[in-house]
Amino acid sequence: MTTTFSIEFFIVIALAIGATFFVFVVSIGLIINKWVEQRNVRKHERLYGYYSELLADLLLQPVPGLPAGHRTSALFDQYEALLVPVKSGLSWSTPARKGLHRTAIRNVLVDFAQDLTGESLNRLQYFFYSLGFVDEEITLLESRQWWVRAQAARNLGLLRARRATSALTLALEDRHDDVRNEAMQSLVVLVGVEALGAIFEMVKGITRWTGLGLSIIVRQFEDRSIPYLIKALKSEDQSVVLFSIEMLAEIGFVSAVDPLIELARDYPNITIRSAAIQALGRLSDERSERLLRELLANPYPSIRASAVKALERVGSPGSIPYLVERVLAGEIQERLSAGRALARSGKRGLEELRMFTGHRDQLVKRVAAHVLEEVEGLGERS
Repeated sequence: MTTTFSIEFFIVIALAIGATFFVFVVSIGLIINKWVEQRNVRKHERLYGYYSELLADLLLQPVPGLPAGHRTSALFDQYEALLVPVKSGLSWSTPARKGLHRTAIRNVLVDFAQDLTGESLNRLQYFFYSLGFVDEEITLLESRQWWVRAQAARNLGLLRARRATSALTLALEDRHDDVRNEAMQSLVVLVGVEALGAIFEMVKGITRWTGLGLSIIVRQFEDRSIPYLIKALKSEDQSVVLFSIEMLAEIGFVSAVDPLIELARDYPNITIRSAAIQALGRLSDERSERLLRELLANPYPSIRASAVKALERVGSPGSIPYLVERVLAGEIQERLSAGRALARSGKRGLEELRMFTGHRDQLVKRVAAHVLEEVEGLGERS
C-alpha cells in the first residue's frame, strides 16, 4: 500500500511540474508573439510615415510643362520617371520586405485618393496602375474573406480604376451585402448613371441595407435614373421591381404612371400589384383614377385596400359613388380609408359622410363620425 501511495504521489508531482512548465512555455510564447506584433506595428507605422512623405512629394512636385497637343504617353512618361526611385528600391528588396513596402505604399495611395483632386489625383491613379495595384485589387475581389472583397471594391472606385469595371459588375452578385454595396458605389463612380443598368440587371434579392445604398445612388441622379428604374419594373427579381416602384413614387416621376398602371392591372404577384397601386396614389395622376376605381371591386382584399388608400391620396370627386360603396361594405380599415377618401373629394364627399352619421348600420355611423372628427380636428388645428 505504501508503494502504491508513493507512485501516485510521484505521478501527481510530475503532472504538476508538467502543467507548470506548459503554462510557462505558453506565457513565454504569448509574450514573444505580442512583442513581434508590436514590432511589426511599429515597422508598418514607420514605413507608412516614410512613404507618406515620399509619395506626397512625388504627387505634388511640379513637372516640366509639355507643348500643346502633346501625346498622353508623354505625360505618362513624366509620371513614370517620378516613380523610378520607388520601383528601384522595391526591385532590390527580398520578397518579404518587398511585400511589407508594397502594402505601405498601397495604403498611402488609397488614403491620399480620398483627398486629392485634379492633376494630382490623375498622377496618383497612374502610380496605382503602374505599381500593379489595380490588378492585385481585382484579384482580391475573389478572396474568401468578404471584408477583403469589400475593401478591394471600394479601393477600385476610389482609384477610378476603369479596368475593373467588368470585375466590379460581377461583384454585384456577391453573396455579401457589403461587397455588393461597395461594388455599386464604385461602378457609379467609374461609369456614371449608366451603371444603374448593370446594377438593376445583376443585383438579386435587394435587402434593406442594399436598398438604402442604392436609393442614395438613385437620388444622386434623379431624372437621369428614370429610364433605368422604368426598365427595372420588368425585372424577374421581385425585390428589384419593388425597389423601383418605391423610388419612382418617392421622387415623383410622373412619367412612370403608365408603366405602373400596367403593373397594377396585370402583374401576377399581389404584393407587386399592391405596391404599384399605392405608388399611383402617391403620384396623384388623373390617368390612374379609372383603374383605381375599377380595383375597388377586386376580389383580393389587399388590392381593394391599396386602391382605397390610393384614392384617399388622390381626392377624386369622380370616385365618390365608388367610395360610398366601400364605406358600406368591407373590412373596417378599408371603410375608414374610403371615408377619408370621401373627405378629400370636396364638398360633396363631406356631405355623403355627414349623411352616413344617421345611417341605420352602427359600423357605418361610427366610421363616418370618426372620419369627420379627424377632418374637423385637423381643420381646427390648422
